[in-house]
Amino acid sequence: MMTWRLLAPLLVLAGLRAPELSAQWPDRIAPGARVQVRLPEIQYQIAGRRGQFVRGRVTALSPDTLYMAVTDSVGALALPRRMIERLDLSRGVPSRGGSALRRGALTGALTTLTLLVVSGIGDDPGGWSDGESVLIGGAVGFASGALFGALYPAERWKRVRLDGR
Repeated sequence: MMTWRLLAPLLVLAGLRAPELSAQWPDRIAPGARVQVRLPEIQYQIAGRRGQFVRGRVTALSPDTLYMAVTDSVGALALPRRMIERLDLSRGVPSRGGSALRRGALTGALTTLTLLVVSGIGDDPGGWSDGESVLIGGAVGFASGALFGALYPAERWKRVRLDGR
């Protein structure tokens, strides 16, 4: 009986502290980190999911709010944790050479496969052989992919799971 009298207040205190403990931010989200946040949007959007993406740097964190500095804004934007639908952490922009190599290889492979399928369907005597399709598709695809990869390297994002989502 004595044990329950001592244990009951401790359980009540632990229950009161539980929301604070569950509202901690992941370790990778710290002041100075570049993040992308999706916020809810009421207006129906035809293309894609509802939501507004906002990108910026984390300036401060509280247990229930993320403060973010957005480019061309006067002050920090306060985003309540419950309003954040998705949170992504920037992994940076790859080098132009790395981006060109990755996009060139992907585009070259896709163009090669496309030309192989198209040349296999026709089977006319004056068409390309499989070897020519591979060579032309790989060269054209790699060159165009490498050009766009070098000119427009895209920032890479890693999704961060928030507790309970």
